Amino acid sequence: MARSNILKYFKACLLKRTGFFVFVTFMLVAQSCDTVNKQGGVAGKIMPNITGAAGEVLVVMDKFNWENSAGELLQDILKDEFPGLPQSEPLFDVLQVTAASFDGIFKFHRSIVLINIDSGLEPRIRFRENVWAKPQIMVQMEAPTGMALKDLISENEERIQSFLVQYDRNRLMGSYKASKDPAIQKEIALHHQVRLAIPRGYNMDFSKEDYTSVAIETPDLSQVIQIYDYPAEGPQDLNTANIIKNRNTFTKIYVQGPTDESYMTISKIFEPIAYDLKINDVNVVELRGLWDLENGFMGGPFVSHSVYDAKRKRIVTVDGYIYYPNQKKRVKVKQLEAIIYSLELI
Repeated sequence: MARSNILKYFKACLLKRTGFFVFVTFMLVAQSCDTVNKQGGVAGKIMPNITGAAGEVLVVMDKFNWENSAGELLQDILKDEFPGLPQSEPLFDVLQVTAASFDGIFKFHRSIVLINIDSGLEPRIRFRENVWAKPQIMVQMEAPTGMALKDLISENEERIQSFLVQYDRNRLMGSYKASKDPAIQKEIALHHQVRLAIPRGYNMDFSKEDYTSVAIETPDLSQVIQIYDYPAEGPQDLNTANIIKNRNTFTKIYVQGPTDESYMTISKIFEPIAYDLKINDVNVVELRGLWDLENGFMGGPFVSHSVYDAKRKRIVTVDGYIYYPNQKKRVKVKQLEAIIYSLELI
């Protein structure tokens, strides 16, 4: 029975699972942007590269309002819990500076929320790109008072969060598409008739007609993308119960632990959460959850996209999971998301 490279690591490292946290609803909506110039800034000038760490958001706001109701609401939005992790982590790491300090390198930050409160202003929100650097985004809000600002933030909670989340993902997807591993792309296309933006650094782990696995393996991390497909009678088979059942079937066969009785399964403690998405006019079921090692002491997060392929009457799933004990996992899961969201049938 075939086993992936991650299992070699499983045999060497066992970790008693820590507590789990309840998932939060995570809705994404498409947004339009006020773009200065996506190709290179004002009048075609070459713009400086962005600064700041991945997952960081810089908020430009006076200290008084930052520490009162408007700022507290904004912090709740930006520090909302990232869904599907075994330990609680925020969506973003948040930095706050005042307008007086917002100069120099701060203006080149990758993600900015710029607040302006003045009695002569009308409440207004704009979503902008590439204002001072590239690829940069900015949520710009104006209001006459702190209470008016709070109302403006409250009315646009989902838009603010979605805009920032999608930017992070799209930037990473663009980077991965530019650095795809051609050999892995060819193998996946041959067996599964899909395109995936899997960057260099992943190694082919296991490949056959119905199941392929690629992975990054280090002494501390297993970061795995698995692709599998199975017959379907129609789009009605693209449902949560069927996706869960088939994931457990494939991982029982291909992702085993140190003994024949130990294998990967979806956690029975917390049911995974499903989201119905539409990506490039294709219906996608996104699943986020936690995996366990049956008859073992390991676990971690996973996220998957499943689509119905009408041409071949099958369901294709691209699934990413990590094993990263005692470490923060948000950044690694975001990396998996960028690959998973690149799924295209061919």
